[in-house]
Amino acid sequence: MTKFHGWRWLLLPLIAAMMLIVTACGKSTSGTASLTTIKIGYMENANSVGLAAIADQAGYFKKQGFKVKLVAFADGPSILAAMKAGSIDVGNIGSGAHTALAQGAAQVILTDGVSTADELIGNKAKGVSSMADLKGKKVAVVAGTTSEMIFEAALKKAGMSKSDVTVVNMSANNIAGAMAAGKVDAAATWSPSTTTIKDKLGDDAVTLASDSDFASTMPFISSWVVTAKYEKAHPAQVVKITKALMAANDARKASLSKVAPYIAKQLAITTKQALAQMKGMETLYSSKQLSQMASSGALAKLYNAQQTNFINVGTLKDTGDLETAADYLLTDVIEKAAA
Repeated sequence: MTKFHGWRWLLLPLIAAMMLIVTACGKSTSGTASLTTIKIGYMENANSVGLAAIADQAGYFKKQGFKVKLVAFADGPSILAAMKAGSIDVGNIGSGAHTALAQGAAQVILTDGVSTADELIGNKAKGVSSMADLKGKKVAVVAGTTSEMIFEAALKKAGMSKSDVTVVNMSANNIAGAMAAGKVDAAATWSPSTTTIKDKLGDDAVTLASDSDFASTMPFISSWVVTAKYEKAHPAQVVKITKALMAANDARKASLSKVAPYIAKQLAITTKQALAQMKGMETLYSSKQLSQMASSGALAKLYNAQQTNFINVGTLKDTGDLETAADYLLTDVIEKAAA
């Protein structure tokens, strides 16, 4: 008995240590389990994934009670389709995909910025040095995107239409390769594809138009969106998501260089490359500015101006029953998240 009791006392420290380990593991598992998982869709460029990457890695989402899964897509329309299908909860879309908002596809929870990252690029080696040279040429376009809007606006400005060229619809993933291989004579796309095309073509690459050419009259807005169904089911959650994105937004506005590493890590690129892409976002607003613009009506005017341009260019048909910013811009969410 004495010998047994001696062994028992020797085992006590080991048992206590094991209990501490189990307890610690239990706390960790419990803490992770208490987070709500949300899926966020983005396009593989620094401006699209920016706020989500920052909010994820800097802990802003976790602070609001979320665990995030970031899902890459080729373009905005694909993100909207995934949201409708329920495979993602939140998404970032460029200006071109906003045509779908007028048709009730989604609602805006936060304005990301006004972009200048899209370009229409011609290949001098294929005889394209100006807009006039596009007549009879093949132009690659990603349908329903901001770059297509730039293409159409540039054609209209030059007194031309799509009937003057051969439009080749293709995915964003293939457009740079098609230009480099000479399969098309020009392409309307965005970063990083624009950078890839210029690197491949060198001096033969010529920018025929960009969204900065139309910035004063045609705002090209990018936004964070959810479906009306999702917002109705999770109103408090949507405000918290927006709050996390706003924290990232202010961090980005304060210093691009400080947040670039987060974005670079998400996209598996260098910090220098991330910074180069981020410069394509011409106008960045602070969360305070966005809240003020939401309450004053200035933000709605910006979205309505964009929609009017869609109609004028012909990208969006005015059916008489289109939704406007008053329907799809959730100003109350923006104001609550900023409070």
